Amino acid sequence: MGFLNIVISNILGYDALLFVVAAVNLFFFFRTKNLANHLKEGLNQNINRTLRKRNESKVITGFDEQELIYLVKYRDKTNKCYSIFTNIISIFPYLGILGTVFTLILVAGDSGFENMQQSFLMALTSTGWGVLFAILFKVFCEAPISPKIDQFNADVNREIDTFKKDEPVDMGA
Repeated sequence: MGFLNIVISNILGYDALLFVVAAVNLFFFFRTKNLANHLKEGLNQNINRTLRKRNESKVITGFDEQELIYLVKYRDKTNKCYSIFTNIISIFPYLGILGTVFTLILVAGDSGFENMQQSFLMALTSTGWGVLFAILFKVFCEAPISPKIDQFNADVNREIDTFKKDEPVDMGA
């Protein structure tokens, strides 16, 4: 059996689990991104309102209680999805190693020395997929969104602190 045939046959076997987990992780990535966009919109609404009120020399206020509840709700949902997403990334290599171990156990009883090279190739495909998915998700999905999530968390926390401490300020008429 050629290399390509081995890879394809393994994709239809245990390696399919890695592809299913990758699809689930893509769902959590896009869910996190969508929730983060809602959070950004909520934060931007207050910034725009504050700038407008400054230009009109009116009282500047931060978020009201309902708006803060909305922001905290979306921050918590975003963090939950982001946490699931990043944890799935970390298990990809383990799933790959597990597939390799399962394949080696199954192959060890069935093959002789003539099939040993092919058996090792079959066993290592799941490790390869696991490492590849972990790298791809880390570099192309987590790296771009991680700083945004951190910034949104800091912004929401700052707004909560401002709401608790500050009274509205009159910019003068």
